[in-house]
Amino acid sequence: MPDDVALVELLHRDLRNVTWPEPETIRATARRRSRRSAALAAVSVVVVAALTATLVDRTGAPPPPAGAVGGPGEIVAEAMLEPADIPVPIGERLGETGLDEPVRVDDLLQICAGKQGRPAEEPRSRYSRSQTLMEPPTEPATTIGSVLTQDVYRMEPGAAGRFVKDLEGTVAACGAWRTTSQVYTERGMAGAEVVHRWYVAASGFAGDQALLLRHEASVAPDEATGRPPGYAPLFGDRLVVRVGDLVTVLIPSGGLRTDVPEPRVTEEQVRQMARVAAERMCVASNPGC
Repeated sequence: MPDDVALVELLHRDLRNVTWPEPETIRATARRRSRRSAALAAVSVVVVAALTATLVDRTGAPPPPAGAVGGPGEIVAEAMLEPADIPVPIGERLGETGLDEPVRVDDLLQICAGKQGRPAEEPRSRYSRSQTLMEPPTEPATTIGSVLTQDVYRMEPGAAGRFVKDLEGTVAACGAWRTTSQVYTERGMAGAEVVHRWYVAASGFAGDQALLLRHEASVAPDEATGRPPGYAPLFGDRLVVRVGDLVTVLIPSGGLRTDVPEPRVTEEQVRQMARVAAERMCVASNPGC
């Protein structure tokens, strides 16, 4: 089994227990990065101004403004979910924007796609905006986990609809993907057969297209004990919603997961959150709602 599959499986498992620094530490880091970014931006302005002057001198007219070609541009912050849209309490909100980013849904699913002869490279977006919504701080202060990650991608005209349709095909091809992987056991790490299963749990519940993708992973029982040699089966949901040329990927975690004992939310509440996400994207989609 390739090392990349084992690595992604471990990341999937371990990221569920990722803890984040205290909010003030996060904010201080962001301020330092902002100051560096501002300095770089000032240098960039000088360079751009010099280049613009050269172009005006050579052609008699300035170059077209950025974003004037190719339709809608950067995704506005108003297109993202707000803390009030989430059915559990939210603390800090961390975000960033990007250009020409791959449209990512599930890294392990993408590896499976390549093994099944489907396109192994994610399509590229024109613009993207991402956010991570954190748990509220507790008393006494403890480490903080995430509740939800959201990525919104702007794709080329027509590409967003094809992406969702192709994703359904990939999920169907990965309905029962068997790998041999290292799993944790009472005796330490050991090799075992892992069965990964992806399927569409619900569709058409939000926006122009919507999928609730579910991933289940199980380990074959130990022949000697009759029990799985490693962790209990893993589960994970992804919500993919399209509105016009925008696609959002929502990954619930923490208190938003419905696959844990005594979940705090229902699957219908999670779907409603996806519907609100679709409504939010209307302000930035092309065509609009």
